[in-house]
Amino acid sequence: MTNKQENRGKMKAKLYGIGTGPGDPELLTIKAVKAIEKCAVIAVPTHSGEDRTAYSIIEPYAMGKEILECEFAMSKDMDERVQARLVAAGRIMDCLDSGKDVGFITLGDSTTYSTYMYVHEIVVAKGYEAEVIPGVTSYAAAAAALGTALCAGDEMLMVIPARHSLDTEALLDFPGNKVLMKSGANLLKVLDELKARGLSLNTQIVSRATMEGQRLYRSIAEFEADPDTGYFTVAIVKEDKQ
Repeated sequence: MTNKQENRGKMKAKLYGIGTGPGDPELLTIKAVKAIEKCAVIAVPTHSGEDRTAYSIIEPYAMGKEILECEFAMSKDMDERVQARLVAAGRIMDCLDSGKDVGFITLGDSTTYSTYMYVHEIVVAKGYEAEVIPGVTSYAAAAAALGTALCAGDEMLMVIPARHSLDTEALLDFPGNKVLMKSGANLLKVLDELKARGLSLNTQIVSRATMEGQRLYRSIAEFEADPDTGYFTVAIVKEDKQ
């Protein structure tokens, strides 16, 4: 066993998984700001040069701090994904072993479709202390922008990542309101399925919620007239109770 392996987890440095919210810096929580200010190192997830949206939100609080870029594989090959997570976790643990608190920032909420939780599990399993700080989700921000409830009374809510899901069509038939996110170009196909179910007017869509260029669509027809199928587009579908 190497000295590095022997020292794993013995330092008192701590990892923070910090949800930065959907885009508006004013939706960054006070707790998130305090954690960022406390950390000597800010870990920023990247892949293939993707715009570091989460970092742009917290940048005013990260001036002068060490930035640790962690590249994650977007490959369909699960082995490649796991290896990238292990490499990122190893680099973070090196910082922790040197006594530096690390803040791993992630867009939206740190527990909702977040790369952070994979790293969290690896680091915690090695004996390190870690804390998860939640953030405002994109679909909560989208509902707020639309002025609509995600769910009320005894309504149920289902969150569906529709980008690669083979079960999306079947899930649309389940009772309750639905959030469709991470859809990309597949969103147009999913919207066709919703129209076939008579849910065009029950579906509202927000692109880039709380960000510059935010757009609101009150129906599928309105969206189809000028669509934005980017990564930051979320659809909210209300159950037809008639």
